[in-house]
Amino acid sequence: VPAFQENLNNDKITLKNYVLFYLTFFLGDRKYETYALQWKHIDFSKSQIQLIQSLDRYGQVKSTKGNKKTIFSISNDLLQLLTSWKEQQKYELAKFGIISNPEQFVFTYIDTRGNINKPLHADYQTKNEKHHKELTHATPHKLRHTGATLAKQAGMSLEAISEALTHSDTGTTQIYVNTSNVVSMTVGEFALKSLKQ
Repeated sequence: VPAFQENLNNDKITLKNYVLFYLTFFLGDRKYETYALQWKHIDFSKSQIQLIQSLDRYGQVKSTKGNKKTIFSISNDLLQLLTSWKEQQKYELAKFGIISNPEQFVFTYIDTRGNINKPLHADYQTKNEKHHKELTHATPHKLRHTGATLAKQAGMSLEAISEALTHSDTGTTQIYVNTSNVVSMTVGEFALKSLKQ
């Protein structure tokens, strides 16, 4: 996270990509769930995000894995980042005559054919990471594993981690962590606190 913050400060990455990375890491969700977020899923007054849908590999909205609907409380830092990104996105879309509304996807791009405001494609974060060779390669899924392991090391129970990762059972979660239990926060929040130390 500090390396991404430094790259943002030095204009090596865009605010959109920084917020996308931060949000994916904080939530510990599946990348397709982050890609499917629309502004209507973020409640700024309650500091909450609803994960209720996902994207398939063709960019079509579908239900989340296991048809789960999860509400995450988010930190003030993340809330401020999302607020900044929402304003910047609104400004950028307006240049193309697009008026932002609650149905707007939080993260979009211009595809290779010049289509504007398309939901992110399956390899968006993976391709984007290759532009930052100074950073250790970390796919969104690796971030999920890292967040789970750091949360476990910080004392979060396996059951709480499993719930935060929206796993159906702790057996799946056990594959993610390699440590031995006690607090209740999001996986990403634990991980961020560990990294800031």
